[in-house]
Amino acid sequence: MNSHYIKESFKALLIASLAWALLSLSESQAHTFQTNLYPDIELKEDKLVIELWIATFLFPPLEHINYGDGKERPNEKSVSKNIESFFNDTCTISINGNSSPPKLEWLKFEEMEEISHLGQTTNLTMAKLKFLYPVKEDVRNIKFSWGLWFPDENITVKDPQSLETVSHDPNVLDMLIFVEGDAHPLYITKTEPEFIWHAGPKVFSESSLIVNDSLKSTDHTKIPLASILILLAGIILFIKTNQAGTASRIAITVIALSGSFVCKDYLKVPINLLNEPTAPELDTKDAEDTFTKLHRGIYRAFESETEDAIYNNLAKSVTQSLIGPLYEDIYQSLIMRDEGGAISRVNRIEYLNIKTSKDQGHDRYQVSCSWQVHGTVRHWGHNHFRSNEYEADYALAIENNAWKISSSNVNMQKRVRLKKINDGKLNSDQKS
Repeated sequence: MNSHYIKESFKALLIASLAWALLSLSESQAHTFQTNLYPDIELKEDKLVIELWIATFLFPPLEHINYGDGKERPNEKSVSKNIESFFNDTCTISINGNSSPPKLEWLKFEEMEEISHLGQTTNLTMAKLKFLYPVKEDVRNIKFSWGLWFPDENITVKDPQSLETVSHDPNVLDMLIFVEGDAHPLYITKTEPEFIWHAGPKVFSESSLIVNDSLKSTDHTKIPLASILILLAGIILFIKTNQAGTASRIAITVIALSGSFVCKDYLKVPINLLNEPTAPELDTKDAEDTFTKLHRGIYRAFESETEDAIYNNLAKSVTQSLIGPLYEDIYQSLIMRDEGGAISRVNRIEYLNIKTSKDQGHDRYQVSCSWQVHGTVRHWGHNHFRSNEYEADYALAIENNAWKISSSNVNMQKRVRLKKINDGKLNSDQKS
């Protein structure tokens, strides 16, 4: 499949999904009340990322931009200093107790028609800003101080189903911060505008994508071929000059040894001290463990920021021939079509049943698996938890001396009832 075509289709699908989700806001109670201000927060290995979707009239540095005004939209370079300074003063972030200023990576605009805003239908221009906060050490805590708020009054809207008038407080931000694929609640209000997120106890475990840690890398050493050849030539001459005088033989020895020493860094040839690495032998339990690590790696690959990175990380879990088809299958499974095409973020994977069996006479395992994917569908100002259950048949095979998933056949997919969420926190089942 053409990589450029996939990238363009991927972008088009995301834009279409977002537009459809926005146009569908007035069709359900959950979306009738819309603030058009929503931060999406994620802690990565080397940075904290905040993507802010906000109507321009709610964001002072961009409040002069109005829907349909015909004015050229600014780029991040022309307004970055003003926006970074405003956001740093208004929504202060401290990492490990140290104030961390934001860096505006990009700024985009989207013209929206007939969008719900605080119970009213209007046209508006949305700005999407991506802020980066560099991280140079293990993050133990992050303090969020939020200062973007609405006037102090509840908004009343009519429920389209019951036709009852419902009151909402727009100055409540019920958000999530994503850390290593897990979603953590983050609750801020205008009266309590600060929140401190704390990292859990540090657990030392192997990376989910490194599954063949028993493979030994080939140990290479280099031999000075030029020196060896000179020594051999000296030995041959020494033998042939058996009848020559002592002085000649001494001269040959000195020249050979000197030449060998001088040329010791020339024409060095690598040799393998160990055999080429091979995939480890697996018993039934090893095959199951290897499969779950590879399978989790498939979903984790979709946490990557670019499509190239997704493909590269998929290649760590599946064979080359399976990357394209699996990319399409997994991406389609993450689209919640009943949520207007919104993209689901995977929070955790729960394995229900796994059976493995080895193909006789082949380095290949057949795997039957059933599992549940628990994710979050993020709309503007709302988070919806969704769970799907799957049954599929897979195969494990060796490619490039490593075990990988070589085939996939999904037999069943269904929506399952959500588990209860206590006190605004995700159910603490086994993490993926």
